[in-house]
Amino acid sequence: MEVKACIFTDAGKVRKINQDAAMVKVANTKRYGRISFACVCDGMGGLKKGEVASCKAIRAMENWFMEELTLMQNMEEEQLWDTVEKSVLRLLVRVNADIRRYGKHRGIKLGTTLTALLQIGNKYMTFNIGDSRIYLVDREKAVAITKDQSVLQDKLDKGLISSEEADSDPERNVLLQCLGTTSSVEPDIRSGELKGNTTVVVCSDGFWRKLEPFEIHEKLCPQMCVTPDDMLEECRKLANLAVERREQDNISVAAMSLGLGA
Repeated sequence: MEVKACIFTDAGKVRKINQDAAMVKVANTKRYGRISFACVCDGMGGLKKGEVASCKAIRAMENWFMEELTLMQNMEEEQLWDTVEKSVLRLLVRVNADIRRYGKHRGIKLGTTLTALLQIGNKYMTFNIGDSRIYLVDREKAVAITKDQSVLQDKLDKGLISSEEADSDPERNVLLQCLGTTSSVEPDIRSGELKGNTTVVVCSDGFWRKLEPFEIHEKLCPQMCVTPDDMLEECRKLANLAVERREQDNISVAAMSLGLGA
């Protein structure tokens, strides 16, 4: 299976510090062939040292992929996915505690979102804390496969506001979950199957908030992502479009085009 990937991240036009962090990892295994892992963390802009929190989380996920996942690759598929889920949950508990400990020793509060997708064969598992997102983009459409853990999403689910009112809601940036700010975290974990050539788009809210799914599809559908350079340029164009629409946050996206066949 061919994997083309890129990362685009930018502080944007307002923030002086880029508090986002992003990662893409690809590895070859004897049993499952090529596997891939993408993650984006958005350090909390309203708190100090958000860039430290996001970096700690990304580094932990990177080490997990390179070290712990390697030990699982000879497992049967059903056992593998069950072990992956439990292992990542333990990891996120440790990362949450590490970030809290860092803040406590320095008398500050810091936190980060985390959203990640692990692909093995034609199956995937996602882990989401906060309001960064993952889109799957095929030849026809782009679909968000994560659900925001935010006050805004909760209001939308309960019918308290309309989608048209969401952009101006005063609580649009308030999260229900993030790493580092509470004693426990409850990530939203989902799994599914990839069908045909697919582009995985993992992004911070600074990327998706001002964009429509059809715009992400137009730029990052598999047929547009012929090379990694093509993909990076299309991510750059989408980020610039978000800035033109007055996005004030940091903007980050990790994209992978997975050549799974028809």
